[in-house]
Amino acid sequence: MKWTNKLIGPISSALGEQENWLRVEEARSGGWYCLAGKKSHPAVNWHHLDEEGSLQKLNAMQDKRLPAMAVSCADWISAGYTIQLLAWRVGSRAIFKLIHNNVTSYAKIFRKDRQTIERWEHLATQSPFIALQIPTILDWNPAAKVLITSAQPGFSLHEQWANGNWNPGHLDFLQVVLAWIANSKSSESLPEHSAEDEVSILQTRSEVFHRILETPHPAAIDLVGKTIDGLRDLEDVERSLSHRDLHDKQLLTSVSANSLIDLDLLARAHPALDPGNIIAHCRLRALQGMPIPWQQIATTLASDARKRGVSGNHLRGWTAATLCRLALIYSRRNRFDGFIRTLLGSLRDLLEDRGEWKGLLE
Repeated sequence: MKWTNKLIGPISSALGEQENWLRVEEARSGGWYCLAGKKSHPAVNWHHLDEEGSLQKLNAMQDKRLPAMAVSCADWISAGYTIQLLAWRVGSRAIFKLIHNNVTSYAKIFRKDRQTIERWEHLATQSPFIALQIPTILDWNPAAKVLITSAQPGFSLHEQWANGNWNPGHLDFLQVVLAWIANSKSSESLPEHSAEDEVSILQTRSEVFHRILETPHPAAIDLVGKTIDGLRDLEDVERSLSHRDLHDKQLLTSVSANSLIDLDLLARAHPALDPGNIIAHCRLRALQGMPIPWQQIATTLASDARKRGVSGNHLRGWTAATLCRLALIYSRRNRFDGFIRTLLGSLRDLLEDRGEWKGLLE
């Protein structure tokens, strides 16, 4: 069964067999945004589906909520840049690859400035050594909300894992990155991401999950509730620096250096957030068929976290939050039959410390 057939009638009927659909999002103006294409292609082929079933292809340069996009592209082309739109989230942000005089850089265009430059500059001042790098800030236009950074060498862990390539050095890399972030100085001026902020995200994702699926998984409400209760039951701890979106697509390796990218969400948060995030993503990647020893990764990162004062109970709570969020999000993405059921089953095992998760985070 095609994954789109599991969505509510107006969506499944309209999408049908016309395209290879990758993702569906609710549109603020009504209806839904639907992404088509191949997973390896830039995520830019969006369509708008209205409640009457009319499907219209969208043009990124006409995104009224990102007016700087068309202007910036015109400026870059006039200056002799070769440009490629790599990713576009309708009304929210866009990412471009820029090439000029054989030098590659990346540009991000945001709808809102959420302390973007402060977040990037904060970690930039704490880059530990040449073997671990973050992109260099080349330009920041606060009026247009356009950030340009250097291109980092190498391939992401995601690309390597998707191509069947795993080596023990990848786990070493994860350990180094997590230790560096955890030991870096935070700042009271950075935004804070609390357990209640995470709860709000889960509640919103759950509402969309139940609106967009024709037959939502019956266990979802209970598991989301237990995940939220788990977060709320954790005693408060001192905040530490957190990447907040740490996963395999944000980590690049090469012969010369390893890199951490995308610092847009850097914040003060619970010290279990980042390790929990990467552990949950590793479980996801293994379910997607990538040849990674996710249980070894989980055990190793949990041991490191304990040495930094993060208890197994806290790590379980934040790992569950990410795994729960992924299950809710992937209900609206291209997936194999039974994928969400498997993710929710893994979440239950994690919450109850049984099955495949038994003792891993202790």
